[in-house]
Amino acid sequence: MKPIPQFTVVAASIGLVLFVATTANADDEAAIRKLETHLNKAVVEGDVAMFDRLFAADFTHGSQSGRFRTKDEWMKGKVQGKSSYVGFDSEQLQVRLSGETAIVTGLSKPEWRESGGSVASGQFRFLRIWSRRNGSWQVVAFQSTKVPTVAQGSNRPTPEQVLDLDDPPATREFEIKDDRPFLSGTPITIWGLRCGNAIYSQGVTERHVRNLDNMVAHGINCIGVYIQGSNGGHPDPEAGRNGYAPDGQLKPDFARRLEWLVRESDERGMVVMVGLFSPRKDQDFKDDTAIQRATEETAKFLVRRRLNNVFCDIMHEYNHERIEHDIFREPHGAEKKAKLTRWFKKFAPNIEAGICPSYKTNTADEYPGMEVRIVQKEHAIPKAGFVINVETQRHDAYSNDGKFEADEFPIFLSYFKQYAAAPNACMLFHTGWCQGITNGSGTGPNPEMGGYGKSENDRGIRFYYEWVRDNIGRYEYPRHIKAAN
Repeated sequence: MKPIPQFTVVAASIGLVLFVATTANADDEAAIRKLETHLNKAVVEGDVAMFDRLFAADFTHGSQSGRFRTKDEWMKGKVQGKSSYVGFDSEQLQVRLSGETAIVTGLSKPEWRESGGSVASGQFRFLRIWSRRNGSWQVVAFQSTKVPTVAQGSNRPTPEQVLDLDDPPATREFEIKDDRPFLSGTPITIWGLRCGNAIYSQGVTERHVRNLDNMVAHGINCIGVYIQGSNGGHPDPEAGRNGYAPDGQLKPDFARRLEWLVRESDERGMVVMVGLFSPRKDQDFKDDTAIQRATEETAKFLVRRRLNNVFCDIMHEYNHERIEHDIFREPHGAEKKAKLTRWFKKFAPNIEAGICPSYKTNTADEYPGMEVRIVQKEHAIPKAGFVINVETQRHDAYSNDGKFEADEFPIFLSYFKQYAAAPNACMLFHTGWCQGITNGSGTGPNPEMGGYGKSENDRGIRFYYEWVRDNIGRYEYPRHIKAAN
């Protein structure tokens, strides 16, 4: 008989240890989950003896109101068999084991009887820490936080209230059918504004939110915003802020502002073009792994928060000379674009997406897996596909934003008429007025219409707002309505 090689014995021993450890962890997790069930039952039944047995002598309790109590303080006044609770359920339970410690997080949904006899309910995020002592699991610490709910008497939450809900309502769903845009199954016509830096800060986002009513009153029902801040204008083109960390994490404050803007837009039946990446910020990513993480986290966020009234420009100005990461450049652009889109669609299969090629570079505006045919600047309107020009040619300098020359207004009129005549295409009007940060006006980015743009004292894009209103109509979801003559 041949001797068993030593590495085989070692490998087998390691495998046995891993198997035993995995089995032990599974058994411990099952035990903790069972104890959590016993605790919920004890709350409803007023089983003080169960509390005394399961809570360690050094147990501490932190309530949602901020009150901190020891075990003796928490147990004081409790009587065996008496409880005001009529129900106590837990959801989304997660158990993490670390040696002799188990960390439990979850969502509790208690129901209790008020002093007047009525039954009230709530939702609470909680964290409970168990410690194994002398072979038995005991609770050593607990902390809970109340989950905000809709204000009493209101029919549904406001967009700002929804930001703090764990189970948010879904927005209307944007779709493309036969090269036409639909929202909640109804065909719509899109007229938009490029507001690339709309989630730059809380104050900037609020300005955009407060102007949405004026937008729809003038027929504008779509805005374009980028998570990775786009051109910052004057005096600093790099002033746009990056909504991703170098490792690809979606920054929570940017995500929150994005959701607020998307939900406020949905309140008005509007659509939001969500851009992910920009040539001025792609350099901040460590590598392709970070880019993949950013793509997937964005997709997961939109799906988790049920933000459906959106479509996405995954990479704006693909193949631009400023871009550094190879995945955003030619050659083999079609394969690379398809890969980026697969990363996104894996987690957001129902959100339409595309990639905008940099104008007049040798990269195509079509590729395998494309759903939105995105173009920019003076690109001719393609006859096939749902086409959106997410960045019409800008004519005002960032250093003198909102001011246009007399011979430029006929050019604008030509843009507007071209897109009005193309049933499969729409545009996001692009200006330094809406895009740049600070700028010559000193107030950018400006979502407001301002003046007519004929002088430094008349800065603005009121001419676009009024053209859409007068020629397309004000917007009341799902249609534009022209004023009676």
